[in-house]
Amino acid sequence: SYTKKSHICKLKRNLHTPAHGFDNLAQDQFDRIFGAYRTTEGRIRRIDIIVVPYIERAFALLSWTGSRLVNRNMRQYARDRNIFLCAHCLISIPPLFGPTPKLIPYETHPNAKWVEAEEDIFAMLGLPYMRPEMRNA
Repeated sequence: SYTKKSHICKLKRNLHTPAHGFDNLAQDQFDRIFGAYRTTEGRIRRIDIIVVPYIERAFALLSWTGSRLVNRNMRQYARDRNIFLCAHCLISIPPLFGPTPKLIPYETHPNAKWVEAEEDIFAMLGLPYMRPEMRNA
């Protein structure tokens, strides 16, 4: 059966060869690999590889493209509207949409389109879209 953990372990095993140029690959208990990539010119670049289900892709992308300050402000903005925003989803906080938490928009608006991009998350929160390069704080 497919699990993120088995997938990320296989990826790490395949990358950790001298031919690929990856050094110091470390895996945490979740679904991420951290390490360094050595270019053919000898430069070292930090790498973060994450594996998420497609339904979480836009949320993970928003979280990882930052900035930390913008992410923190967006989470607070959502919380002020009884919505929980994280790197995996948007969840309504009761009593918004009823007495139990619900995934937004999948459980709150059954005919809503799939959340495919960061722009969709900004729109659901009623915020103008801010491109990643404009989020540097």
